[in-house]
Amino acid sequence: MSLRRNDGVGTLAFAPTLLSNLLPLVGVVALDWRVVEVLTIYWLELGTTFLVYGVAALFARRPVVLDGRNLHLPGVSRDTDRRGKWERDPSSVALPGPLPPVYPRNLRLVRMSLIWGFGFLALPLFGNWGLVGDVLSPALALTALAMVASHLDQLRREYFGEKQYEEMSAHMVLEIPGRLLFFAACYLALVGSAGIVLALFAVGVDDSNTVLLTAFEAELAVVTVVVFGMLFVEWSRFRAEHDPDPSGLATWFLPENPRE
Repeated sequence: MSLRRNDGVGTLAFAPTLLSNLLPLVGVVALDWRVVEVLTIYWLELGTTFLVYGVAALFARRPVVLDGRNLHLPGVSRDTDRRGKWERDPSSVALPGPLPPVYPRNLRLVRMSLIWGFGFLALPLFGNWGLVGDVLSPALALTALAMVASHLDQLRREYFGEKQYEEMSAHMVLEIPGRLLFFAACYLALVGSAGIVLALFAVGVDDSNTVLLTAFEAELAVVTVVVFGMLFVEWSRFRAEHDPDPSGLATWFLPENPRE
């Protein structure tokens, strides 16, 4: 989520994210996880990431700039007049300990983004609210926590450690999980559509004795595609934040900065 890209950071810094994102594959091979359990991990990760970045956005010091912005989060639009709120010096609330102050003016945008984000995440559970509880296990929960921990470590090192909250707005912080959720939804929809096509192709095989894939191989193939797709997202974000001249899809994961 860096604006000041740390060019001295090597690819070794990506290792914790790499290892945590490979854990779902280990679960399929060693713990007999199914596709639904792997998708539950990513569902939990997206939900907690939204919450974590929502809290982080409360510390963002810069005002929200709408002019020149292509992406608008829920609660703001191109025609929103926020000059009275954002042009004056912000009031802040000091917190005990080493944490920086929070800015109450960010609260409405955070609240609207969380409502829309969690509402979108709740759509797959519509009519089947017990699904997560049915597949949740200690190993699965620990895997999701390990993936969230990589985001928390990044926030600790870069957002708070490098004081990036001083040069980011709440909108910029909240764009990060929003863009991740949008890409994940589109990618999983594409994978699901491809799976349906392949299933129809398998049904249409003339020789009924032909076994294209065993159930385990099919599960492993789907999980591999999902895991490496999500890993590609994390690598693209890492490149965007640390490459001095990012290009391609990596730039899409950087929040817009209209002040530049």
